Amino acid sequence: MTPQAPLAVLLSPRRTVVEAARRVGARTLVLAPDLSSPAVREAVAVADSALTVEWRDHPRLMMAIGHLAHLPVTASVFGFTETSALAAARANEALRLPGNPHAAVAYLTDKAALRAKADQLTGAPVRFERCDRAAHVVSTAERVGFPCVAKPRTGSGGQDVHLLRDVADAAFLAAELTPEPALIVEEFLDGPEYGVQAHSEAGVHTVLAVTRKHPPGTGADAGGHDLPAALGPELLARIHGLVQGTLAAAGQRSGPSHTEVVVTPGGPRLIESHAHPGDESVAELLAATGTDVYALAVASALGLPRPAGGTAAAGRWAGVRYLRLPPGLLTAVDGVEEARALPGVTGVEISVPVGSHVPETTSRVAGHGRVTVVAEGPHERDALLRKALDTLCPIVVPEPLCGSGTLAAADPGRRGPAGPVRPVKEEEHSAA
Repeated sequence: MTPQAPLAVLLSPRRTVVEAARRVGARTLVLAPDLSSPAVREAVAVADSALTVEWRDHPRLMMAIGHLAHLPVTASVFGFTETSALAAARANEALRLPGNPHAAVAYLTDKAALRAKADQLTGAPVRFERCDRAAHVVSTAERVGFPCVAKPRTGSGGQDVHLLRDVADAAFLAAELTPEPALIVEEFLDGPEYGVQAHSEAGVHTVLAVTRKHPPGTGADAGGHDLPAALGPELLARIHGLVQGTLAAAGQRSGPSHTEVVVTPGGPRLIESHAHPGDESVAELLAATGTDVYALAVASALGLPRPAGGTAAAGRWAGVRYLRLPPGLLTAVDGVEEARALPGVTGVEISVPVGSHVPETTSRVAGHGRVTVVAEGPHERDALLRKALDTLCPIVVPEPLCGSGTLAAADPGRRGPAGPVRPVKEEEHSAA
């Protein structure tokens, strides 16, 4: 890599993002408000350089990187989350660096604005209304029709999404809200859910993959994604058309996107779309089947050779399942190395630190870890996911025992995510 190699400015990236940028030949500069945080520290370890910058403050970001507009090398700012993608687009536009237009990212950030424009241009309308006052939630929901969904106009990852089945649900939500929330209330879309990963260049939108969202099951299984989705050519073409029309309506010009779609009895309908890839687990699925969305985004913006791959490789079936741990204090997880050693398992992660309490699964905490696999067919993939989940066995002290003076044995018949919750000995929990 030469000193004049194109520069990728990465806003609070994960390590995998920095590694992807370096693989395609870019120099990397990491910007983060706190370089000592664990995730950022891992990214900084493989970056060319790093600066402490509160990049969410646009004037501070401009002070830190304004000189890039005058350098004789190609540079671009990248953000791969909801907040950082918007900040990156604004910075690139201000400095006239290559990147997606700020207005396009803003459209994809505002669900109500996107819904209004997409309804006009895609031919797949969804009933909705904006709601800016808690006192109006009930009347707005009644006009939209029950069941309906209320959610913030900005945000992602299913945060603070509420299903309103009737007036009582709407009244209960209204009582919990701040006086002036910025909500969108829209009709409930019933049907299987899909995630569509796409890459845009010069306004041309290429679908990289469609994943089927796997609903939560019993025991360990807290849901996940399957790749590829088992769809017929006609339905797949309609989903592609809806996504491409949505991105065109928003003015998306370049870079990655993640669009959520429900296939209703009336056909595919948009849930929402974002100017960044799906979550880390979805990016892992694509990488396992031949597509590195981060490397593709960096190479495309900086004019570097594209990474090998493109669309997800045919003949490979990938899946990810999130783990659901029972409530209590996690003292250990047996079977992790055994699960990682299974042929076809590409990743096993437990996100709850040993010795800490298991958080409740919510819209912000969909699971407590994940298992990712790749197989030669859908049946092999599903069997491997079940085997990997069954290999994991958490050791959890149930909540009532955590605060007691003496520790009784946990019920050995109670199961955790992938095995029985074993009785806990006094010495195993002596620090509690």
